[in-house]
Amino acid sequence: MIDGPVFVADLKRDFDLVDEIINKDYSTRFRIPRENHTSRSILSPKRTLGSVIKLLTPSSENSQEFNQWLAGIPQSVKDLVFIVKRYHKADWGEEWRNRFSVDTINGKPGYELRYRNHKINTRYVRVGYTDDGSWRIFGVRKDYRPSQKLSLEDDITASVVVPSRVLPNLEPGFSYPSAKLIENCEFRFFQRPDDAIVRGYDRKTEADMARSNNFFCNYEPLDHAAGKEIVEDAIRVGQFTPVMQEMLQRFAAADRPDYVVTPAHPRIVDGKPTKNPRYLQNRPDLETPMAWYLADVACRLYRKIPLDQPVPNPVHAVLPGRRNNPPEGHVRALSCFNPIHYMELPELFMEFIASITGKSPSTTGAGSEGALTKGPFNALLPVHDLNNALISMILTGYDAFITSAGCVGPKYRVDHDVSLVVPELWARMSPEERTPRALIAQGCLEPVTDFTYEGRT
Repeated sequence: MIDGPVFVADLKRDFDLVDEIINKDYSTRFRIPRENHTSRSILSPKRTLGSVIKLLTPSSENSQEFNQWLAGIPQSVKDLVFIVKRYHKADWGEEWRNRFSVDTINGKPGYELRYRNHKINTRYVRVGYTDDGSWRIFGVRKDYRPSQKLSLEDDITASVVVPSRVLPNLEPGFSYPSAKLIENCEFRFFQRPDDAIVRGYDRKTEADMARSNNFFCNYEPLDHAAGKEIVEDAIRVGQFTPVMQEMLQRFAAADRPDYVVTPAHPRIVDGKPTKNPRYLQNRPDLETPMAWYLADVACRLYRKIPLDQPVPNPVHAVLPGRRNNPPEGHVRALSCFNPIHYMELPELFMEFIASITGKSPSTTGAGSEGALTKGPFNALLPVHDLNNALISMILTGYDAFITSAGCVGPKYRVDHDVSLVVPELWARMSPEERTPRALIAQGCLEPVTDFTYEGRT
């Protein structure tokens, strides 16, 4: 997620369109006319921003003419309507235009929209990259705030499956016959912060790496000469977060320690930066227990659970990530894999067992992601873990949706963007909405049928 300004091409022209949209009569928009139907004004306190977004989105319930009219509205103008709705107060009435303005630059109107002479910031999400490496940016709803992820596991988790009927106080709508309860066994996560190589982008990683008592793997140990060179490059050091800048300045001014590490300087292997830098991150829920406490209290209040009873939060969704590699050197790309696939048994466990990940950064060739890294922490033979996982999937009836990480096909690079967006979506969908049955009925998923190529099916 990134924050950015709101741009307008021509304030007067765009706001004239906004005014037209706000004052339009929407009571006749339906394909099947509704008797005695009156439409609420867009700026009415009785209509929410979400309702306005739905109103200006094409729908099968609308007439063809209305949907065509919606299709002719530039998305930038729709965004302005949503901004006006977001900031509108009842006492404004119809006088909303004078609250918004742009600067005058060299005698001409500028392009950055302001509200009461303050810049308006909106949120955007990155989903992948273009061919030249630039970001693919998409706007999100004007009232959107990302949820806060509470990481409960990384590599090692203890779990138990129990019948749902013996668990009181489950979330309304939890319809699985059995539930899996999990508990983290780790104090630290073995993280690979891929995006942290971009200075200032991964604020959490830079905050972690700026403190003492760290364990690093595959980062370049920079001596005092290199540290001073980084600090003296005022423009580039300023791209780090303030906490990382302060740490680098302290290192450059002191005699000890002998080396420093930054997320922008992974170890050089075979003449180029390694793709597998790692560090041990303290579990966020142990560092900031307030977030977990708030989540627990919120669930307790929502479900009306007494203080003397536990709050069960079983697994609700299985969303594995599948690392796909681009063609590179002698390693070919994997077969095309969509951003998200719903897989049923037994195909799901064919995928799990093969653990198809292309070229893992942890190894020298194609193979299982994390291969050779889990053995020291797990004394069980793999077949026992697979049997337990299979039995739990059968007993619970959970649905698995596999998301793409790395690349989608041989050309499109997405890194972890899709894998991060999907859980955010799932967290905001109702239990019914995220079932395969509902997604297929809504046309969100379509089957991948067998096909014949060069005589092979």
